[in-house]
Amino acid sequence: MTEQELIAYFETANLPEKLRIDRATTQYEVKEAVKRNLEMIRVDPRNENAQHRLLQIIHALEHPYSGPEIPKM
Repeated sequence: MTEQELIAYFETANLPEKLRIDRATTQYEVKEAVKRNLEMIRVDPRNENAQHRLLQIIHALEHPYSGPEIPKM
């Protein structure tokens, strides 16, 4: 996705407070994380880390993780 597409997606996205990205990753304060990553992309559109995290959030929103959690020791 381009910078503009990411920005447009999150302008209308309904973001939860907490989002399970995958088995080992939960994103807390999703709105703040999205805001922070979008700011980093605006400063540097080639910021692959910010783009990757936003794409992970999009994927988790569209395909919620429903698998097992990591076992607690």
